[in-house]
Amino acid sequence: MKEENYQIVRAAPRRRDEEYAAAVKQGKPFRKEKSSKCLVYFLVLIVSLGAIVLILASIFLRAKTPEFEIKSVMVNRLTHGNASSPSFNATLVAELTMENNNFGSFKFQNGSGSLWYGIVTVGDMKIGEGLVRARETKTMKINIQVGSNGVLNNTNLTSDINSGMLKLSSHAELHGRVNLFNFVKKKKSPEMSCSMTLNLTSHAAQDLVCN
Repeated sequence: MKEENYQIVRAAPRRRDEEYAAAVKQGKPFRKEKSSKCLVYFLVLIVSLGAIVLILASIFLRAKTPEFEIKSVMVNRLTHGNASSPSFNATLVAELTMENNNFGSFKFQNGSGSLWYGIVTVGDMKIGEGLVRARETKTMKINIQVGSNGVLNNTNLTSDINSGMLKLSSHAELHGRVNLFNFVKKKKSPEMSCSMTLNLTSHAAQDLVCN
């Protein structure tokens, strides 16, 4: 009985050693699986951050062309002839607006434009240089001298003067640069095309439409 008790007491430590070794072996795959998951999480985080950066860059670093148009026109010193001597002369005071929807400023150079009666140029626009801050709208006023000196032997002019309505069209273009956080600088050239009708009776501009 003593020998049997001695053998039982000596055998127990060996079983504990075997169980510990087995537990250590079983823990190795667990650590490998945990490391793989951490790597996957890290890659997902990097991809997500990259996507966020691209989205923010497309919003804040994308240069758009500012919108440019004639907002209103006031007619000064309008004179016109009659059916036997068709002619017209006027000074137009045009209010221009430049809307800058960028997250950076837009600086533009001196620009010009023209007014037409039909296909004949009857007036020139001179637009000075300027700066429009980010997400702002700039208002400018210019004087335009309009005259029918270049319109010769035009039967439509006689008819329009008799009706008291003169249809004019205009086009202007500016050249400038959008500055986004001093990081992205893009050249942009906003254009404006408008049409209007001069009312010879009321001495006013009406039906102003810009594209």
